[in-house]
This record gives sequence, C-alpha cells and structure tokens, in this order.
Amino acid sequence: MPVQWQVALLLLSAFLSFASVAYWTRLSRRDKERDRVRDEAKEKADQETDAREDIISRLLKLETSLAVIDQKVVPISTALQAILVKELTHYHTPMMDALLARIGPPSMLSDVEEVILTEALLERTHDMGQLISDAERDAAFILPAIMRRAKVECAIMQSVVAHTYVLKFVTVDTAPAQ
Repeated sequence: MPVQWQVALLLLSAFLSFASVAYWTRLSRRDKERDRVRDEAKEKADQETDAREDIISRLLKLETSLAVIDQKVVPISTALQAILVKELTHYHTPMMDALLARIGPPSMLSDVEEVILTEALLERTHDMGQLISDAERDAAFILPAIMRRAKVECAIMQSVVAHTYVLKFVTVDTAPAQ
C-alpha cells in the first residue's frame, strides 16, 4: 500500500475519531443540560406543590375555625335577652314564666302572646313594692325592645346560614407606587 493511502487512512481515522468524540461530547452536554432543566423544573413543581398544600392546609384550618365560630357566636341581643329572662323568671308568676320560656331563640311566641308578655312586663315596671328589685324593673322595661332586636338578629343569622361562603384569591402588587 502506498504511503499516500496510509496517510489518507490515518487522516480519515483521526477525523472520524475527532468527529465521534465531538458528537458524543455534545450529546453528553445536551443530556446534562436536559437533566439540569428537568431537575430545576421538578424542584419548581415541588415548591409549587408544597405551597399549594400549605394554602390548602391553611384554608382547611380557616374553614374549621369559621365552623366553630358559626356554632359559638351568639348575637349580643340574644345573649342579653337570655340574661334578662333569667332575671325576670319567678316562681310566683307562672303565666309570665311560661311566655318567657318560649322567647327563644328562635322565638316561639305568637304575636298575641308577645303583646300579652309585653303588657305583663309593663306591669312589672310599675312599683310592686318589695316583690321586685330595681334591677328587675329595669330588665322588664328593656326586655320588649331586646326581644324585637333578637328576633331580627335571629332572622339575619338564618339568612346568613342559608348562603355559602365563597373564597376568592386576590393578588396584590407589592411594587412601590411611583
């Protein structure tokens, strides 16, 4: 074989070796870059998943707290009404005590019974001597107005319970205003 063919084959084999090393190096770099991008995307997805899980956990806690609050919240007028009823209940006034027991919430008094109770409370506001205290007179004076207010609050609470809560996410731009 002539020397020129040997040199040509040597150059061809060197070129093929160089081309194959360049190809595999480039392929290896591309795989590494692809792996890096995939790892970054996976890490970002994991962070987003963790953030979502955190938000869901916080929302569940809020819903639980709201349910507890809904169960425990008593409107102020209803609470005051219960205090006044307790103060006005006596063993020697069975008719009035029966009406006071039906005040509620929710009120189970008919309009006629409510008028009768209001008149009986008005009698209590007049001086009955040692039978009642000044605090009880004040309670008898206040209770009709509180009853009306408690009835309105009860209706409002029932209408609120009928509605469902809708949570909306709002984004807030924290960039300074210019």
